[in-house]
Amino acid sequence: MAVDHHSARAVRQPAPPTMDLSALNPSQRDAVTTTEGPLVVLAGAGSGKTRVITHRIAHLLDLGVPADRIVAVTFTNKAAGEMRERIAKMVGSKVAGSLVLGTFHSIGAQMIRADPETFGLHGPRFSILDQGDVIGIIRGLLREHGHHGADDRRFDIGGIVGRVSLWKNAFFDAAAAEREIVDEYDVAAASIYAPYEDRLRSLGAVDFDDLVCLPAARLAANDKARARWRGLVDYLMVDEYQDTNTAQFEMLRQLCGPPHNLCVVGDDDQAIYGWRGAKIENILRFADDFPGTKTVKLERNYRSRPPIIACANAVVKHNTARHDKTLVAAREGGELVTEVIAPDSAQEAQWIGRQIRKLVLEDRIDGDEVAVLYRSALQAKAIEEQLQAHGIRYRVLGGQSVYDKKEIKDALAYLKTLVTPRDELALRRALETPPRGVGRQAIDALAKHAQAHRVAMIDAVHAAREVEGLPSRAVPALEHFSTLVRTAQARAHAEGSAAIALRDVLERIGFRDHVRREVGSDQATEQRMAGVDWLLGSVERYERRSRDKGKRPRWSEYFGTVALNASANDDERADAVAEGARGEVTLATLHSAKGLEWDFVFVIGVEDGTLPHRRVDAPRISDAIAGDVEEERRLFYVGITRARERLWLTRAAARLDRGRELPRMPSRFLSELPDGGVRRYEIANEEILSSDSIDKMAEAFLAMSRPEPEPEPRTGPSR
Repeated sequence: MAVDHHSARAVRQPAPPTMDLSALNPSQRDAVTTTEGPLVVLAGAGSGKTRVITHRIAHLLDLGVPADRIVAVTFTNKAAGEMRERIAKMVGSKVAGSLVLGTFHSIGAQMIRADPETFGLHGPRFSILDQGDVIGIIRGLLREHGHHGADDRRFDIGGIVGRVSLWKNAFFDAAAAEREIVDEYDVAAASIYAPYEDRLRSLGAVDFDDLVCLPAARLAANDKARARWRGLVDYLMVDEYQDTNTAQFEMLRQLCGPPHNLCVVGDDDQAIYGWRGAKIENILRFADDFPGTKTVKLERNYRSRPPIIACANAVVKHNTARHDKTLVAAREGGELVTEVIAPDSAQEAQWIGRQIRKLVLEDRIDGDEVAVLYRSALQAKAIEEQLQAHGIRYRVLGGQSVYDKKEIKDALAYLKTLVTPRDELALRRALETPPRGVGRQAIDALAKHAQAHRVAMIDAVHAAREVEGLPSRAVPALEHFSTLVRTAQARAHAEGSAAIALRDVLERIGFRDHVRREVGSDQATEQRMAGVDWLLGSVERYERRSRDKGKRPRWSEYFGTVALNASANDDERADAVAEGARGEVTLATLHSAKGLEWDFVFVIGVEDGTLPHRRVDAPRISDAIAGDVEEERRLFYVGITRARERLWLTRAAARLDRGRELPRMPSRFLSELPDGGVRRYEIANEEILSSDSIDKMAEAFLAMSRPEPEPEPRTGPSR
């Protein structure tokens, strides 16, 4: 989507279509062939959503629409890559490669990089800060504004960062943020909100949220720029539309002008990210926002057996904020869904361990086809212990991005210092790694000198003896650092490779020994350094690709890609982990499981206070942490619809809570399951329960005194 200042919407006579769409069902075919005007495709779980999107793009190409005038937006890089691969098989890799296909943030980054002045930046060499950089800046600003909790850990910095992110994506200015204050976290976040934005601009940097917020806001305010960018897009498609937030909706609205050839695909019944700013209203009110909208419902489910589908439909119909649709199972047969009642959490975990052992070791089911899903990551520990005891391999979805690991960020700081020396954040990190006697006082003195003389901080480092206020012990350390950097830059120029220079720098500073001191063991050191070696290989490959194209490396492009990958959301990290292992049972939160499927699924801890989360019964405090029982029900629906063949819903009559064993009520969602559609099994008696015994057990639970839940510590958005 390169900028063409003379671009105008092409006038074409559509070519007669040649694609064979006979393999699609009538609703899918309707969604594919409706090309003009606004279209919302309500794609139920397992209804062939990706197939519709890829066929629709191929159909547009078949009609003669140029590939570079079709923009398709997804929520993860993995989804975008898979979509491009599918389309390439249909139309060829050259045509598929010309499509503008990526995440909101990657497309926003392309727009800003192509036209920085429009989006409030000066020149294409801006930095995209990753989450670690943002946390560092906000922690520093909290200190500057007298919030000493930044040091004494009274504040969860992630909670502050989360509030700032939510405010930015809702287009709140500092005054609007002040009106959102209800507790000390909001006070702290509001106090540094405006200074944080100022700091980004002074650094010539953007954060992850800016990649969407800046295009949305600037195009809304600039008629000429909006017309220019709209002139580059003929057809716009969005996947997982129910997960869009305010800024993403606005970005789409600004990019898509009349005749509004905007197709959005999503499922309001799978909207589970309200806690991080997603607005289900975007899909519920799409027809109001874009008059003349056509709605197509994909209700035929090709994934799950009928008993599973019956449970999913019965539960989700209790929500009021939804489009009316009902899944219809394309497959036949299947066993009833089983509700499993355990006396306590330990016996629940033991029973699950035995069942998985039977499936994997006795019935020879591939571990890839078995999953245990839960509301909170803390629930995984007991299941892990049982799988370890049975010798069953498993993987836990989610985890830390490789780019978020400290040793990778430290090595990247040195690379940035070599090739983009004006990057102040990278320079500060490099000066502190390993410790060399350059503390906060020295850094402040360098910053003051740079500001007073209107030079970059690296220039102040090179002129250390001229900097006032430097502690005497810091001067030789800075001179040594200056020599190190200049020598490495000269070598990079002579060798034509920053990777070679970086490898030499890391050896000279004793980086491996530094990592060993931090992690404390040789084995952990080797694991960490393997990641650093991977990074060096990544730099070498990027330089090689640039040479093969006859170009010099564009480091802003490389670091931008790194920042986008480091800021990938939990779903994308889960996808990466899921793709990387084979033959292993999957343990995952319900949020991480969205978009995935297995033959055999256990949804555990189906109790009030866990699923739904106890937050739903607490007073509503703010959108950042408020509970929403309908969103919790959608989360349960997502868990149910992950299963293809068999589904078990387990709960415990009592569970440990802060060291005490307390009675637990069955989830209110269990009462919504269809009559006669669920088999109930009691572990203690090893028997199938009748409906009468279930009623008596429920009465016994209701007779118990229900302890008041202890208030949770206030933090930022959490799953």
